[in-house]
Amino acid sequence: MSAVTARQSLQVIVLWMLVLVSAMAVAYVSHVCRQKYDQLTALERENNQLQVAYGKYLLEQSAWGSLQRIETMAMEGLDMHSPQPQEIIMVKQ
Repeated sequence: MSAVTARQSLQVIVLWMLVLVSAMAVAYVSHVCRQKYDQLTALERENNQLQVAYGKYLLEQSAWGSLQRIETMAMEGLDMHSPQPQEIIMVKQ
Protein backbone atom coordinates (compact mmCIF):
# COMPACT_ATOMS: atom_id res chain seq x y z
CA MET A 1 0.00 0.00 0.00
CA SER A 2 1.22 3.40 -0.79
CA ALA A 3 1.27 6.27 1.64
CA VAL A 4 -1.67 7.96 -0.10
CA THR A 5 -3.97 4.93 0.16
CA ALA A 6 -2.94 4.32 3.77
CA ARG A 7 -3.75 7.94 4.58
CA GLN A 8 -7.11 7.69 2.79
CA SER A 9 -7.92 4.48 4.64
CA LEU A 10 -7.11 6.18 7.95
CA GLN A 11 -9.33 9.13 7.01
CA VAL A 12 -12.19 6.79 6.13
CA ILE A 13 -11.79 4.95 9.45
CA VAL A 14 -11.75 8.25 11.37
CA LEU A 15 -14.84 9.47 9.52
CA TRP A 16 -16.68 6.20 10.26
CA MET A 17 -15.77 6.53 13.94
CA LEU A 18 -17.08 10.11 13.94
CA VAL A 19 -20.30 8.98 12.26
CA LEU A 20 -20.76 6.23 14.87
CA VAL A 21 -20.07 8.63 17.75
CA SER A 22 -22.48 11.12 16.25
CA ALA A 23 -25.18 8.45 15.86
CA MET A 24 -24.72 7.35 19.48
CA ALA A 25 -24.95 10.98 20.63
CA VAL A 26 -28.19 11.48 18.68
CA ALA A 27 -29.69 8.32 20.20
CA TYR A 28 -28.65 9.38 23.71
CA VAL A 29 -30.01 12.91 23.32
CA SER A 30 -33.31 11.53 21.98
CA HIS A 31 -33.54 9.23 24.99
CA VAL A 32 -32.87 12.09 27.42
CA CYS A 33 -35.41 14.26 25.60
CA ARG A 34 -38.09 11.56 26.01
CA GLN A 35 -37.28 11.22 29.71
CA LYS A 36 -37.55 14.97 30.24
CA TYR A 37 -40.83 15.09 28.31
CA ASP A 38 -42.22 12.32 30.52
CA GLN A 39 -41.16 14.31 33.60
CA LEU A 40 -42.81 17.41 32.16
CA THR A 41 -46.12 15.65 31.55
CA ALA A 42 -46.04 14.14 35.06
CA LEU A 43 -45.45 17.61 36.55
CA GLU A 44 -48.26 19.07 34.43
CA ARG A 45 -50.62 16.34 35.70
CA GLU A 46 -49.57 17.10 39.26
CA ASN A 47 -50.10 20.82 38.62
CA ASN A 48 -53.62 20.15 37.34
CA GLN A 49 -54.43 18.04 40.39
CA LEU A 50 -53.11 20.76 42.69
CA GLN A 51 -55.17 23.39 40.86
CA VAL A 52 -58.31 21.28 41.35
CA ALA A 53 -57.50 20.78 45.05
CA TYR A 54 -56.87 24.52 45.45
CA GLY A 55 -60.21 25.32 43.81
CA LYS A 56 -61.96 22.92 46.19
CA TYR A 57 -60.14 24.52 49.11
CA LEU A 58 -61.27 27.99 48.05
CA LEU A 59 -64.88 26.80 47.77
CA GLU A 60 -64.70 25.17 51.18
CA GLN A 61 -63.10 28.28 52.69
CA SER A 62 -65.80 30.51 51.26
CA ALA A 63 -68.51 28.14 52.56
CA TRP A 64 -67.03 28.17 56.07
CA GLY A 65 -66.77 31.94 56.06
CA SER A 66 -70.20 32.75 54.64
CA LEU A 67 -72.24 35.27 56.58
CA GLN A 68 -75.23 32.92 56.69
CA ARG A 69 -73.17 30.21 58.38
CA ILE A 70 -71.58 32.60 60.86
CA GLU A 71 -74.99 34.04 61.75
CA THR A 72 -76.46 30.58 62.22
CA MET A 73 -73.56 29.50 64.43
CA ALA A 74 -73.86 32.68 66.51
CA MET A 75 -77.60 32.11 67.00
CA GLU A 76 -77.34 28.38 67.77
CA GLY A 77 -74.01 28.13 69.57
CA LEU A 78 -73.81 31.46 71.40
CA ASP A 79 -77.50 32.30 71.69
CA MET A 80 -76.95 35.61 69.91
CA HIS A 81 -79.50 37.54 67.86
CA SER A 82 -79.71 40.64 65.71
CA PRO A 83 -80.52 43.69 67.87
CA GLN A 84 -84.02 45.11 67.85
CA PRO A 85 -84.33 48.83 67.08
CA GLN A 86 -84.98 49.61 70.76
CA GLU A 87 -81.76 47.74 71.73
CA ILE A 88 -79.53 49.95 69.54
CA ILE A 89 -77.71 52.71 71.39
CA MET A 90 -76.17 55.56 69.41
CA VAL A 91 -72.99 57.02 70.89
CA LYS A 92 -72.00 60.57 69.97
CA GLN A 93 -68.62 62.07 70.58
